[in-house]
Amino acid sequence: MIESDDGGSSPDAVLRSGAKRLAARHPGLDPQLVERVVFESHATLARGARVHSHLPPLALQFAGDRLEALDRRATHAEGAPLRVLVESIRNDGISQMAAAYLNVLGQGRVVALSGALNPADQVLRTVGDVMAEDGVPLTDSFPKPVTDDLARAADVIITMLIEHPFDLVEGQRIEVWDFDDPAGLSTDEVRRIRDRVRRQVTAFVEALPD
Repeated sequence: MIESDDGGSSPDAVLRSGAKRLAARHPGLDPQLVERVVFESHATLARGARVHSHLPPLALQFAGDRLEALDRRATHAEGAPLRVLVESIRNDGISQMAAAYLNVLGQGRVVALSGALNPADQVLRTVGDVMAEDGVPLTDSFPKPVTDDLARAADVIITMLIEHPFDLVEGQRIEVWDFDDPAGLSTDEVRRIRDRVRRQVTAFVEALPD
């Protein structure tokens, strides 16, 4: 996550400062492209946000994910981690679980992100609680939209209760994972979904080639 030290600055100033740090982190990308992605990410999140006061740091985190995807797409080498994008309706539950488990259980062999067609305001509390119980907290996670750059950079796309909104690019494959939506369910029911997601991720990781 990109930390902001511009506490009293305007949102634009925070975004520009963050864009400079991101550009330094991605020297292979045009700084103007980096700044555009930052401001575009902020605008995208702002369209669905009820509260805008904390948007700049979230936008910088989202932009960071997108820039990582662009960088990996340009420099992806043999032996690099498998890039996975997990998609769901709101990115507030099952896709967050799946991406978190992929990153933890993949042990460096997988880099997973998640996104939504219609992002919610926040991750479901029950989902955050049961993931923390299992030692996989979603502390810095928040619902984000699926973007074309994130989708194009993925090696594998996992859809959960939705259809992939973009055309597949050469070399990509898609998997459909069928899970119940945890919204409105009890904590015990969400735990059962969590355990199923973990088993699915374990099987996915175990099937990866050596």
